[in-house]
Amino acid sequence: MKKLKETENIIVLGIFLGICGAIAALVLAYFADLTREPIKKMKMQEVNNALKEVLPAFDNSPGNTTFKKDGVTFYGAKKNGKLVAVAAAGDTMKGYSGKIVAMVGLELNGKIRTIAVVDGKKLSAVLITEQKETPGLGTVVCGRNRQKTIVSIFEKPGKDANLPPGNMILDQFAGKKAGKTPWQVTKTGGKFDYMTGATISSKAVTGVVYKIARTFVVNRKEIIKELSKAEK
Repeated sequence: MKKLKETENIIVLGIFLGICGAIAALVLAYFADLTREPIKKMKMQEVNNALKEVLPAFDNSPGNTTFKKDGVTFYGAKKNGKLVAVAAAGDTMKGYSGKIVAMVGLELNGKIRTIAVVDGKKLSAVLITEQKETPGLGTVVCGRNRQKTIVSIFEKPGKDANLPPGNMILDQFAGKKAGKTPWQVTKTGGKFDYMTGATISSKAVTGVVYKIARTFVVNRKEIIKELSKAEK
C-alpha cells in the first residue's frame, strides 16, 4: 500500500513538473516573439549608424541594398539613383577575446575611404562595430571614443565635431587598396603599425580590414552591378 502511494505521488509530481515546464516554455516563447522585432530594429539601427559614419552623403537606404560575397556583406550608398560608394561589414575570430566585426567604407575604385584630413592626419572610414577586447589595450585599437573633459564640456563645438574621433590603428588604412599580399603589422614583417601590448588585436583588425577590402577588389564588378540595381 505504501509503495502504491509513493508511486502515485511520483506520478502526480511528474505531471505537476510537466505542467510547470510547459507553462515556462510558453512564457519564454511569448517573450522571445515579443522582443524579436525590437531586437531586429535595434541591430538595424546600429548598422545604419555605422553606415552614416563610413559613407558619403546618400539619399537611399543602404540597409535595403545589400549583397553578400565570401562572408562579407556589402551595402550600396546611392545619390540621385546612382551608386556613389560602398560599405562592407566582415568579421574575424582572431581577436584576443574572439570575434571582431568591422565596417569599412570603400570608394568604387576599391580604395578605403578617407573621410577627412584633420591636423594633417587622415581619418579613415573604418569602424569596429563589435569587439570584446581587453579594456585599455585591445579596446584602444578598436575604438573611436570621444574623450570628454571638464574643458571640452564648456568648449564650443568646432567644425570637426561631427567627425568620428581619430584612431592611430584604424586611420592608417585610409586611401589604401588591397593587393594580393595580405596586410601585416610591422612586428611580423608588414607595413602597418600596431599597439604595444595589443599586438593580437592589432593583427586581427589589420587582417579583417584587408579581408573586406580584398573581397571588394576581387569581386568589384559583380558587387557594383548588384548594388546598382533598383531597390525593391
